[in-house]
Amino acid sequence: MTVHAPHALEIIEQVSRRLAVQHAGMLDDASVHDIVLDSFRRYRHLDHPANHGRALAAQLAADRLEALRYIANRGADSPPSFLFVCSGNAGRSQIAAAMLRAIAPRATRVMSAGEHPAARVLPAVIDTLDEQGIPSFGEYPKPIAPEFVAAADQIVVLNCDDELTALEGREFRTWSIGLESTSGRQGLRHTRDQIAQQVHDLARAHGLTAPRG
Repeated sequence: MTVHAPHALEIIEQVSRRLAVQHAGMLDDASVHDIVLDSFRRYRHLDHPANHGRALAAQLAADRLEALRYIANRGADSPPSFLFVCSGNAGRSQIAAAMLRAIAPRATRVMSAGEHPAARVLPAVIDTLDEQGIPSFGEYPKPIAPEFVAAADQIVVLNCDDELTALEGREFRTWSIGLESTSGRQGLRHTRDQIAQQVHDLARAHGLTAPRG
């Protein structure tokens, strides 16, 4: 997906105008446009299909602006916010984020991201979450945008060998959990259960054990 094609540039302008209206008073139009343009650049590797990459880029821009709004409105009594990171944001970090959302209070901000985001969340990951009634609808692989890092109080990296330059200057914990997708559904269930234990321990440590209503 190239951001220099005339059709892509038109879409970037449309997305920028829409988001500028939604976030009027928080950022000026030029700053919103910069975030939108950068979001499209971060999905340049998704050339096929181009429309899929553009849809992800538009959603990424919206999520980055929401992260900025969260930062601006965060109070001293706000619950801690979390960012889970793996390489492609298609497997382990998605599982961890979905599981924490399922047990934490609704006000808890939970995001996931990856150094090299894939095109889609692995279907088997969605299936293994569905088995436990944990929703993953609407989730998508996204890069480690600076707004996500700034909005996170706690960052967890799941067995990622990437350089993770986006996390420079930030403390994070590491969970050594492999993605056992090559060993079939049972292997992925084992990955899910390992992550579940770590997520529950993390939630308890932060007093976030109340189930959602």
